[in-house]
Amino acid sequence: MKKKLFTVALALAALFLLGTVAGAQNYCSGGANLLFVGVGSSAQINALGYAAANLELSNHGSYGLITFKTAQITDSRTGLIDTGLTTFVVYDPTATTGACDTYVYFQTDSGVGDKDFFAYEKYTATASTVSSKKDFKSIGAAYATVPMGAISGFPVNVIKGMTDGCWVGGINGGSGGTACSGGAENQIPPNIVTALNTSPQAYVNQPVPPAAPAYCGNVSSVTVTSQYYCYFNAAGTDVRPEDVLYATTRALTAYDGIVPPKTDGGTLAGLGYGQSPGCTTTANAGKIGCPFLDSFNQGSQFFVADWALSGTDPLAGGTLPSYTTLAVGAVPVVIIAGNEDSNNLGHTFTDAAGNTNYTYNNVNRQILQQVYSGYTSCVADLQSASAANLASSAAPLQVIQREALSGTYNTFEFTGIRTQQGGPLADSAAPDANADSGQEQFNDPSVFPGHFSSTDCTYQGTVNSNGVAYPTANCFDPLFLSYDGTDIKAGSQCQGSSNSAPGLPVRLRAIGTSQLVKAVGNLLKTPAGYAVSVYNPIGYSFSGYANLGTLCSKITGTSCSSFLGHYLTVDGIDPMFATPGGEFDNPNPNTSGAFNPPVCDFTVTCPTIPYTHIKDGSYPLWSILRTITFAPVTNKVVTPAAVLDMIANEEIAAGCNGSGCTYLGDYAPFLTNVTGSNGVYTGNLGLFVYRSHFKQTGSKVTPVNGHSACKGVFTGVSLQGGNSKSSTCLVDFGNDVGGSVLTVQSDVEFIADFGIEELGLRQ
Repeated sequence: MKKKLFTVALALAALFLLGTVAGAQNYCSGGANLLFVGVGSSAQINALGYAAANLELSNHGSYGLITFKTAQITDSRTGLIDTGLTTFVVYDPTATTGACDTYVYFQTDSGVGDKDFFAYEKYTATASTVSSKKDFKSIGAAYATVPMGAISGFPVNVIKGMTDGCWVGGINGGSGGTACSGGAENQIPPNIVTALNTSPQAYVNQPVPPAAPAYCGNVSSVTVTSQYYCYFNAAGTDVRPEDVLYATTRALTAYDGIVPPKTDGGTLAGLGYGQSPGCTTTANAGKIGCPFLDSFNQGSQFFVADWALSGTDPLAGGTLPSYTTLAVGAVPVVIIAGNEDSNNLGHTFTDAAGNTNYTYNNVNRQILQQVYSGYTSCVADLQSASAANLASSAAPLQVIQREALSGTYNTFEFTGIRTQQGGPLADSAAPDANADSGQEQFNDPSVFPGHFSSTDCTYQGTVNSNGVAYPTANCFDPLFLSYDGTDIKAGSQCQGSSNSAPGLPVRLRAIGTSQLVKAVGNLLKTPAGYAVSVYNPIGYSFSGYANLGTLCSKITGTSCSSFLGHYLTVDGIDPMFATPGGEFDNPNPNTSGAFNPPVCDFTVTCPTIPYTHIKDGSYPLWSILRTITFAPVTNKVVTPAAVLDMIANEEIAAGCNGSGCTYLGDYAPFLTNVTGSNGVYTGNLGLFVYRSHFKQTGSKVTPVNGHSACKGVFTGVSLQGGNSKSSTCLVDFGNDVGGSVLTVQSDVEFIADFGIEELGLRQ
């Protein structure tokens, strides 16, 4: 049955726990029982945080929460390190003798997270004294490092609506509970640090190598050397892993080379991150690439490296586990624009209803495509003649793009830019060169051979008397679009000052959702302390209170003191509300006002975001969030129960809009009415549209929509996932980013008529 967290029984338990926890000077002194160690995109981090806390509350009556932004992940196959990762650790503070249940999530992006989950190597345990336990086939090759001791800046409060610390009885000590006392609540318990900072190699390299950790799901009868010694047992991804692998292949393919090779029907131009000379001169040229760097001098970087979905690891030879992906919820990509220029993107007017509205409140996909393909760079090009009549209509756009491995990026490109009628790409045509399409992630390596030298990605801008800098030169990654008289023509009609508003038409890279939204809201500063200002910026982000709330200067309840940016409809269709801007939704209009992102500080009941046009399939830019984990394989591995616990409770948390719980608004849950416990859950399908799955060129995965096994029944569906050879109800496989949007019922009818699912359609 569904667990109710705020009951009389728990209130009584809270009174008892006050005594047991108060004397705990060192939480988790009995060790750490790692249950969920996930890695991936930001889209699920809030719901996962609530899921972990609710599981601890259900099982133990209290929870400890520590969040921080200083973790790093090392890929031992390459020696490359991703740094500054946002992370949460949720643990059971009542375990004073036994090991404490622990849930952890490291936020990177979809591409990096998927790669880290699938990275495995062969390994010889040199310390082993047991001859049959020396050579291991599957050792996790990516692992994290977390800080020991007091967390800098505590409380960091990464999870929106949850306060770091130790709490009894409810979220933040709610429902009659209170804070724990007597422990080191500003740090990760040392035993958890030790467990997390032990790499799989170090774990196995002992005189008598132990079996793989329990949370990896191995069946105990499997020979130890053939078990999967995982570090991560789950990965959060915004697009299917097959699509992320294609994005990786594209990034590593030679600049303007065809992805995959032309003989395999490639359709995209390679981005050149793995080619030599330039990005890499190693023996693994083409497999280990140079990093994606941010354009704002924030020090963010994600590396690109090859990986695989099945068989053996292409870099380290480890045998890969079978995987399954479980759908979590549907989320739109929202186009956002800055408000700082009241004459242009921030211009407002009083509409016919007497409400404040934005002149620029919509963009058609063809124009959006022109902006992000580099063919137009002027604010006035976005909309109508009336908008173009503004006094400063010649202002340039400053376009912000995400890194190419990001699930947000790939959702945006393949649903809004690439695969639409009249777009620059057709399956039967050779791909456009990067220099023409504007989709390149960096300039031609013949022009910038150093790729990631110290001068390539230093934010360049003259600091004015107000301590503000505007972009004046290329941060090599990606293309600087300013018209120079001979090269890129876009923007020649809307040139501004080089070091003050309205600036020049430029294109900038943001690493991660948080950085992009802050850039649109002009909230970034360089290490030198001056503001990094982007004037008339346009960007995009997945929706949700946590992601878009940054566009509000100060949130109180559901009110905002002033908005730093707003969102646009696409083709006149709203991503979150039934009516454009949510202005005329009945009975619950957008509480923030037309086209302002809905806000909530989680101290009150947050308004439900209806996601009307995601559910009816009419809004074009959306994807399904998924969690990758181990597929069940008879007599070999089981899907870890704790991963299923987290997914189930995540969907419960995400869809919660009643009393006694917090509505997060991050996405529209895939399943509703989820019930169960201890790894066994069922739910009802809540999303009756889907994207047709297809086999991307070069893919080895047979597409599956996930409907055949349902036999027309979409209630009481088991959360347990299948593998690629035995798909279970609502468990899909194959590429689907940019697939045509169809109704589930249409697929049911297609199966009844033809005996197969409707596959291979793209928008």
